[in-house]
Amino acid sequence: MNKLLLRLSFLLLFFTLQTQSAFSFYADVSTDHDYYSPIKSLYDQGLLDTEEENFRPDDKLELNELYKLILDYADTEITSEIDLPYIDTTNDADYAAYIQTAIDLKILIPFGLNPELKPNKSVSKHRALSNMFKALGIGNKYIFDKDDFPFTDLNKESLTATIAARAAELDIFESDSNLFKMSKRISRGEAAYYLYKISNQVPATSISVTISSYTNTANNLPEAENFPAFLDVWSSLKNEYLYKDELDDEELIYSAIKGMLENVSDKYTVFEEPIDAQDLLDSLSGDYEGIGIIIEIIDKNITIVTPFNDSPAEKAGLKANDIIIEVDGENVIGYTLTEVANKIKGPSETNVDIKVLRKNNELTFTVTRNFILLSTINGEMISSGNKNIGYIELLNFGEDTYEEFLKTSNDLLENNPDGLIIDLRNNPGGFLDIAVNILGLFSQEVLTAVKLEYADGLVEEYKTNGVGLLQDYEIVVLINEGSASASEILAGALQDHGIAKIIGAQSFGKGSVQNLNQYDDNSFFKYTISRWLTPNGKNISGTGITPDKIVNNSKNKDEQLDA
Repeated sequence: MNKLLLRLSFLLLFFTLQTQSAFSFYADVSTDHDYYSPIKSLYDQGLLDTEEENFRPDDKLELNELYKLILDYADTEITSEIDLPYIDTTNDADYAAYIQTAIDLKILIPFGLNPELKPNKSVSKHRALSNMFKALGIGNKYIFDKDDFPFTDLNKESLTATIAARAAELDIFESDSNLFKMSKRISRGEAAYYLYKISNQVPATSISVTISSYTNTANNLPEAENFPAFLDVWSSLKNEYLYKDELDDEELIYSAIKGMLENVSDKYTVFEEPIDAQDLLDSLSGDYEGIGIIIEIIDKNITIVTPFNDSPAEKAGLKANDIIIEVDGENVIGYTLTEVANKIKGPSETNVDIKVLRKNNELTFTVTRNFILLSTINGEMISSGNKNIGYIELLNFGEDTYEEFLKTSNDLLENNPDGLIIDLRNNPGGFLDIAVNILGLFSQEVLTAVKLEYADGLVEEYKTNGVGLLQDYEIVVLINEGSASASEILAGALQDHGIAKIIGAQSFGKGSVQNLNQYDDNSFFKYTISRWLTPNGKNISGTGITPDKIVNNSKNKDEQLDA
């Protein structure tokens, strides 16, 4: 009997030990999994959530999970005070505290309905690495040997290249080591692999948030004789002015900045104060309640760059290059960009009256607002006579556009199309790198996509990686007066290299590139840093791309697509 009890006790102890062992690591990460070693290493160091039974290594990484992984890795104290009006904390309660902590630490900077704050949004490789590098105090590698840059699918002068260079330094590579694959959506296992590589060189102790500092050096200060007068006026106001206690430092600084910009002739250079900045970025974020237009200040006029396809604005009749002069009967000439945007925005199913100036004619349109949710790509097969044509509509050049364009192209190619139509009408542009990557699908040759000219005389050429997926197909590109910026870069390059015929109307003519500085107070400064030229050296600023065949649509017929 004692022997039996001893055996039973041993078996019970053995079962208990086996059970504990089974839950001492994630049940769904087998030893032959590609990312077993990095996940196990982080787990054993306590750098992952060890209370979960499963890790789900093959699931696509979501935004909320990214911040949880980063903050768990850094052993950061998570806040209990949550104020997230822009996400549904009921559905995402498990991650809300992590997102709030990321915001508090300035790892994540929210702007209203920024799509970045969709908790369940999948995460691209370059966004994941950028957030990890920023949060863990690693930063991008801004100075590196460009002759030794290992990735052939990135322009080594681009901002993404600085992220890729840091990744290479940390030994973060794809199986195809010469490709960075910036836009691919990564899995949870890949995210753990990145953190594991970081942990080999950076101790995982606590988060070190890098706060940008702005310094003035002697050679950055103006040499004008009257610059000391500016400093003296400031000093006199702050120290000797009778009503100095009534002065607001913020307002003085913002007024000085705006005063400087009154003498800047470039129509795309603007400064926006914090309240204005948030409202403007809300309206441009992609998800908002409004009418679906992109507006810019051009020659001091609030000008429609493009109404989005199938948006309330387009359906009502608003067009690119319309100058907005009244909103709901109120004259808005001289108003700021964001003041006009705020007046146009409003709840769905409400109307707004917009008066525009179109070629010296004043026209008024009543537009019914709706919730604007912008997608990136639409694709379908269309028939014309005895031919089957693959049709791809690009609505903008967003972070996901290259991946979506690639998937849509592959889907259409399964139908053996006789040719492809690339529709860039009313496409306001977006990321330059995305346009360059898409151009690379049309030829296996390494092609110049665009040339950028900077203030110091430097000319920078962006080149393709020569994927050539679509090079054997006849290509036609549609453009109109609402095709701007990156869409003009793609159309211009396809035209210059003789890859595609361009049909439609003259494009918008946005031939410059802007940089965006965002500051700790949430204000921002958008300013022109270069002009761009087509591969053949054409400057399209103010004139646009001229189609090979000019076709204008009639009121009730899409003659451009028919052509």
